[in-house]
Amino acid sequence: MQTRRSNPNLRSLTGLRFVAMLPVFLTHAAFEGVFSDAKTSWGFLDAMGNTGYVAVSFFFVLSGFVITWSYRPTDTARKFWRRRFFRVFPNHLSTYLLALVLMASVGMSVGLLPSLTQLFLVQSWVPDPAFTDTGNSVSWSLAVDVVFYALFPALLALVNKIDPARLWYWVGAAAVGVVAVPAIALTALPDTPQMPLGGVSVSQYWFAYFFPLFRMLECVIGMLMARIVLSGKWIGLPVLPAALLVVLAYGAAQQVPYLFRLSAVTVLPVALLTAACAVADADGRRTAFSGRVMVWFGELSFAFYLLHNLVLKYGHLLLGHTEEEGELVGHTWSLPTGIAMIAAAFAVSLLLAWLLHNGVEKQAMRRWSRARAKTPVTEVTSVLPVKDGAI
Repeated sequence: MQTRRSNPNLRSLTGLRFVAMLPVFLTHAAFEGVFSDAKTSWGFLDAMGNTGYVAVSFFFVLSGFVITWSYRPTDTARKFWRRRFFRVFPNHLSTYLLALVLMASVGMSVGLLPSLTQLFLVQSWVPDPAFTDTGNSVSWSLAVDVVFYALFPALLALVNKIDPARLWYWVGAAAVGVVAVPAIALTALPDTPQMPLGGVSVSQYWFAYFFPLFRMLECVIGMLMARIVLSGKWIGLPVLPAALLVVLAYGAAQQVPYLFRLSAVTVLPVALLTAACAVADADGRRTAFSGRVMVWFGELSFAFYLLHNLVLKYGHLLLGHTEEEGELVGHTWSLPTGIAMIAAAFAVSLLLAWLLHNGVEKQAMRRWSRARAKTPVTEVTSVLPVKDGAI
């Protein structure tokens, strides 16, 4: 049996979630091309580089870490799946329906099959951009999470059987697996048709970035890192050096072929930073991410993630658009106005995230994430808010 050093609220990891959301938001803003000067638009996109990819990798590692950390000895698979469902699906359904309304409002067609796969979160299994780029496109990552959640009880049983002295070897093996995925994609899959960016084919990009079974490797690394911390095998790396390792790894990743930049070079430093923050929280040490404001932003991060691209994409089109080569293209502005538009999109996304978090996410968790205990009719009971540490 593993023994926790403590069972803290992982404030630093909560705050770090929103820090990771910023490059995702800015990368999607860069893809919108809001600046009238093409050089400025491309410069913005180049400046964001692959930061969004690293952030997405962090969220998968974080998911595996936090769910393993917060898993309760009295949990059953059914209880776990119930909590996960009501943590994820109400927000997903709300933003899915909003996406359909927004698509209709700008005159975009909604394909029935892609729409259904997105509703049931299986779109990432299909190697066709029409399935991942439609509606609320960011929900592709939830399709990975759904598979991970489905397998988690079995995966946890396997991870818990690993001798603590060998956990680091398993982390290394899983990291090798993450590196192997783009290598397999580049050697085994056709190199046409090509993506607009990256010089890789559509199938190669799907295999390395969207395919749920391979992205789950990052979740498993998070699970293993949680076990390392919980079993006392952590190497004592502080938060600041761990963060510096992530920065250095990101710089190194820019020197390798495109598909290896998605997560292969950065996944281990990201996992080390995740564990370092958790250890700091367990030891009661403050970090740059554990302040009240950072934690508040972090609590909104899931809702913000699901909403921000809807605001950027469809908000952009609603402000004015033209049709070029069969695609809707949003209006462009000067540099100051474009920056103001991006800032406004951030503010609107944050406001909507607050509404979704408080009006849907928290309410669903409070009311339905746990089965209500049967009580005699003569007793008076109260329903207390349920805190769930997992993302």
